[in-house]
Amino acid sequence: MVALVSACLAVSGRDACAQAFVPAAGEGNVTIAYQNLTAHGHLDLNGNRMPGASGVDHVYTHALVVEAEFGLTDRLAVGGALPYIRSRYHGDAPHRPGGAAGTAPPREWDDGTYHATFQDFRFGARYKFMSHPVAITSFAEVIVPSHHYPSIAHAAVGKDLRALVIGTAAGGFLDAVLPRLFFQTAVSHAVVQELLDVRPNRSRVDVELGYFVTPRLAVRFLESYQVTHEGIDILSFDPMTAGEIHDHPEIEFTNEFRANHDRLQRANYATVGGGVGFAVTDSLDLFANVVNTVWGENVHPLLGVTVGVNTRFSSPRAASRPSSTR
Repeated sequence: MVALVSACLAVSGRDACAQAFVPAAGEGNVTIAYQNLTAHGHLDLNGNRMPGASGVDHVYTHALVVEAEFGLTDRLAVGGALPYIRSRYHGDAPHRPGGAAGTAPPREWDDGTYHATFQDFRFGARYKFMSHPVAITSFAEVIVPSHHYPSIAHAAVGKDLRALVIGTAAGGFLDAVLPRLFFQTAVSHAVVQELLDVRPNRSRVDVELGYFVTPRLAVRFLESYQVTHEGIDILSFDPMTAGEIHDHPEIEFTNEFRANHDRLQRANYATVGGGVGFAVTDSLDLFANVVNTVWGENVHPLLGVTVGVNTRFSSPRAASRPSSTR
């Protein structure tokens, strides 16, 4: 499901909360981003492209993500985000009810037309422990489905599972290496809602390395790596039954497991990409990123393009503070 990865890319190439810097007390920001993602086929548990139609089909996704954050103090900030996703499956191996083959119609979201809905609310808080010589910030985020949307389809917009994400981010400038060079990195772990006695918890590492070409123009290298600690491995796809051949002999792979395999897959991947950001004014930024899957297991490899705008604002409380403390 490509839309699952779109949530991982987020609006700036990483999870919304996984930032090392927080806004000052009484200040905040709003980000609006558009994502265009294309998934090509499916990789099995060994990272090989699956045979047949499931190895070459496509999912096309358009996402609009709105994110906001506000500084309660100079160290503590709270925020939230909600994506609206429109996706379409194009291929000859759609999901069918119960994994049935033959004349059984595809599930609605795999019928070859676009479908759209809101995905998951993301509510989080970040606390900055230190600013020098690098900023170190811990974060926690709750992921809650906005409603019970369809989650059993190639073109499904998400897994419809709750999760708690915790982690720590660090960031700063590397002037000793190269003036105007900066970095951010974050390590996080997600505890995911259990389904059919399987809890697909996952860990993730995000890295950003950037350089200010001018005081207003920055270029960035982006990397994300995710490993899922528990879940279902998919070996191949059986065209006779339209069902997955799995690697878990201890599991009776019933229709219920088959129907929920997308939600329970042990999805591992690495993505790399680049981006550019431009400060139009002191309170308005434009950005664009391109990210591509370079390795994966049990995932749809994808190419994603994100463009967006970020605007910063100050409350009367922040505006009344002396400039030396802002």
